[in-house]
Amino acid sequence: MTRPLFACLLAALVLRLGFVFIGFPHLQERWHLREDGDGYGAIAQTIRDGRYDDVTRGPVYPLVVAVLGRPRAVKVVQALLDTLTCALVFWLAGRLIQRSAFSLRPSILAAWLWAVYPLAIWRVAFINKEIVLTSLLMAYVCVQLTAWRDDKPWRWLAAGALLGVVNLCKPTFLLLPLVVLVMRPRRGLLLLAAMLAVVAPWTVRNWRVTGGEFLPVATEQGGLTTFVGNYRPTAGLWEGAGKIRWQGEVERIKGQNTGASVVALDRAFYRETWKQMAADPLVAVELIVRKCGRFWFLSAARREQAASISIQATYLALAVIGLWRCRPWGTAQTLMVVPILYVMLAHALSYADLRFSLPVMPLVCGFAAVGVRRFMRSQ
Repeated sequence: MTRPLFACLLAALVLRLGFVFIGFPHLQERWHLREDGDGYGAIAQTIRDGRYDDVTRGPVYPLVVAVLGRPRAVKVVQALLDTLTCALVFWLAGRLIQRSAFSLRPSILAAWLWAVYPLAIWRVAFINKEIVLTSLLMAYVCVQLTAWRDDKPWRWLAAGALLGVVNLCKPTFLLLPLVVLVMRPRRGLLLLAAMLAVVAPWTVRNWRVTGGEFLPVATEQGGLTTFVGNYRPTAGLWEGAGKIRWQGEVERIKGQNTGASVVALDRAFYRETWKQMAADPLVAVELIVRKCGRFWFLSAARREQAASISIQATYLALAVIGLWRCRPWGTAQTLMVVPILYVMLAHALSYADLRFSLPVMPLVCGFAAVGVRRFMRSQ
């Protein structure tokens, strides 16, 4: 490990631990923050008690919380994992620009961009899966890039297995192998087979727990959030003056599906969403476009909007410059752009929020580092 990289990783860890133990407690009291708004602590307790039957969340993060126990221990591990993400960003950025005239510096710049990224530091202090998911997704992209270049079957199987773990954390990425299948059909089949092999045991577990319902990983309340994200009267917003309105609609749908299982109710929300979108496709498309912006710039609570928009706009502008500088694109560029567009589109179709862009922001940092270097060279 080089000294510049060690300094970057040390700074990243100090910043995250400092926020966990000093910054967050102060802001939690001031802004009335909920550190476990998604209820992972309760799910983790069912694991420790031996009565784990939850199907609303993927198993990876609840298991992490259950093993570590105390919230502070979880946050410390998240700080360490996010520091590891800095190292993965460093490695990926090196692959991204290895054919350019730049040497070590863009890799260090990319790592630093993630080390000081305020929204990553912020998310470390919450009991939520975004930090773990980000590290897993970055690890997958690194392994996938290695498999693509070496083209050894076992590397493709390893990438698929890791993608399976990513989906057990959050099943948003179940369709990602289809993109790879289009690009590399034979190797894509290996990727898909390995991913399914990892996910399948949990699918069987869900079948038994739900009494015969097919659920690959978890509902993740996807039906509900997709319904809210496409609810036209409130423009797909979660918070704000229209919240009571969409909550009333949610209760109406629940009333129409009294006695339905968690999985069946989730599907009912998807059906209602489709009815809304089919009733007025132009409005649905307009809302999807607006959610692409929310994905990058706005949180549900709309807290500190000026700061979040400024930070994101800076990173994205630099990334666009970096993308331009990396022409012509090779394997590394393509494998980094695909997950970015995939995740953005998935949330634009369902529910979009700034926090959901976090898993792909390390990839943005890789391109942004090239953009920073280009800007510095032009001065």
